[in-house]
Formats: sequence, C-alpha cells, structure tokens
Amino acid sequence: MFTMAPLGDRLLIKPRAKDQKTRGGVLLPESAQRPGMEALVGTVVAVGEEAGLDVEAGDTVLFNKYGSSDVDVPDGQVSFVQARSILAKLS
Repeated sequence: MFTMAPLGDRLLIKPRAKDQKTRGGVLLPESAQRPGMEALVGTVVAVGEEAGLDVEAGDTVLFNKYGSSDVDVPDGQVSFVQARSILAKLS
C-alpha cells in the first residue's frame, strides 16, 4: 500500500458523488446532465506546499472538473486539482 500527497500547487480532493435524483425524486440518467455544469464539490484530503490557498484537509470546496486529474483508489476516486481550479471554499 502507498500514500499519495499532492506536489506543488495541487490539492488532493475526494469528490462527492453526483446526485442521481432531483429534489422531487425524479431519477436522472447520465445523458440528462446539463452542459455547463462542470463544477464539482469535494472534500480536501491534502494540500500541496505551494498551493497558496486558505484551505486545509477536511474543507469542502467547489472546483472545476477540467483542472483535475482523476485517480481510482480502493475507496473510490480522488482528484488532483490545480490551485487555480478551486472556485470557492464552502461552509
């Protein structure tokens, strides 16, 4: 087993699962995703030493999916995200 740590200006983020239903209970197939909905929400696992952001492990952030590299791990999936792709810190 090995551990992963982001280098430079990258963050390691565990993305939240996408909603498969609307608030009213309607099931959404993958083909129903609206264009332009490329922002994802996730939990910060680790922060690279050059990230320069006011975030730390455990924070929830909104990030652009096109600035990330996804990696499959035994627990699901994690994303390495460039600091400039972090859009907001959620509270």
